[in-house]
Amino acid sequence: RVTSQTASGAAVYGTQGYTITITGPPLAIATTSLPAGTVGAPYSQVLAATGGSPPYTWQQTGGSLPGGLLLNSPGNLYGTPTAAGSFTFQVMVSDSQQASATGSFTVRIAPAALSITTSSLPAGTVGTSYTATLAATGGTPPYTWSVASGAFPGGLSISSAGVISGTPTASGTFSVTLQATDSAQATATKAYSVT
Repeated sequence: RVTSQTASGAAVYGTQGYTITITGPPLAIATTSLPAGTVGAPYSQVLAATGGSPPYTWQQTGGSLPGGLLLNSPGNLYGTPTAAGSFTFQVMVSDSQQASATGSFTVRIAPAALSITTSSLPAGTVGTSYTATLAATGGTPPYTWSVASGAFPGGLSISSAGVISGTPTASGTFSVTLQATDSAQATATKAYSVT
């Protein structure tokens, strides 16, 4: 009910219907950063938004996701990273009223842990040429190889590239622990017996 007065001071009454629209806070991206991941390890993170009119729909609009990761429309960033590095990408979130907000994220993917994959060394024969090549995965190639402890049979040595070669001069079983070092100075060791 609305009340007003005339110029002479008489009260005048009337009614009028009104509609008041209360809008909520504007749509905004609530996630501020993403955790790091590791090559070969499952990754899962849910992007969050506030305001607007849920439900929200997400999409990548630019940049590059880490290899092996996907962003679906509900905002789940998931998968198993396949490459190390720092990746920046842009996203847009839309609400049910077609309002939208944009943002940019950077996610760092660390390399898998350095690991020596050669399971054993072949046997050799005194006086016969011997060659074996070591292998590793993870870390940040290239790898440099060395003897951490123990010793090869006389006549054998290891190169920095991981090639064991030479001609054995003594018989027996020899214990040696080998070390791989990557370009970021991460190391891995493994013990071997050479007969």
